[in-house]
Amino acid sequence: MTAAPPGLLDRPRIVVADEDPAVVAFVIETLRKEGNAVFHAYDALSAIQLASSLDACHLLISNTKVEGLPGVDLIRQLRDRLPAIPILYLANVGRSSPQVEAHLPEDVPILREPFTEAELIASAKRLMAKPRTSHGGASADARRQATERP
Repeated sequence: MTAAPPGLLDRPRIVVADEDPAVVAFVIETLRKEGNAVFHAYDALSAIQLASSLDACHLLISNTKVEGLPGVDLIRQLRDRLPAIPILYLANVGRSSPQVEAHLPEDVPILREPFTEAELIASAKRLMAKPRTSHGGASADARRQATERP
């Protein structure tokens, strides 16, 4: 295993699990410009392994479906391993539904596409700033706040 690049472990670490290349590129570019270390997981298993292996993963961003698992199942499995990890759910236009979203943990906020850089940054910062708790890092209040437009 190679050593992490200098300064990498000093920055917030974010894992993005999404199968839409345009969304992935937008999220990674936006959050890296903010100084975050952002990693792309190409499938659900990789997302779980990557988030679990990073020393103090600060945020997981997932969507409706990630290769290998529905996004809701990915979130639940990751929470079994890392109960305090903050998670942001990206609701894809045409693929997410109130029925799917109803199965998300209460403390997982929803950011609906299309969203702006400012909305993504604000949601990520809000979640990473929340004290981590055993049920998942952010309060139920964070869910409501992340779905509101700044």
